[in-house]
Amino acid sequence: MQRSEPPFRADHVGSLLRPAALKDARTRRANGEISAAELTAIEDREIERIIRKQEESGLKSITDGEFRRSWWHLDFLWGLDGVERYAMDRPRGARRHQPHRLSDPRSIFH
Repeated sequence: MQRSEPPFRADHVGSLLRPAALKDARTRRANGEISAAELTAIEDREIERIIRKQEESGLKSITDGEFRRSWWHLDFLWGLDGVERYAMDRPRGARRHQPHRLSDPRSIFH
């Protein structure tokens, strides 16, 4: 018998694999090829798709896949006092990401 009320037999929480269209849009945004509004529209479309896929699979609890986040741990770190976000030059072909510098790296461990 299928439950219609929580707790469900299994839930999933958090990130799902990013679709190619979303990864491409993030790269194009980082290169200045599309606007923030265009990226948001693509995120909206991909979130709607992943929600439909989860509903079609019969899941009772669904997630947006965290498609608006870059890296879950970096989003967390950027919220901490003493953590500073900055971009740096990188060699051609290096993975695109935002390196981060701690004002006082020891502070995160104390």
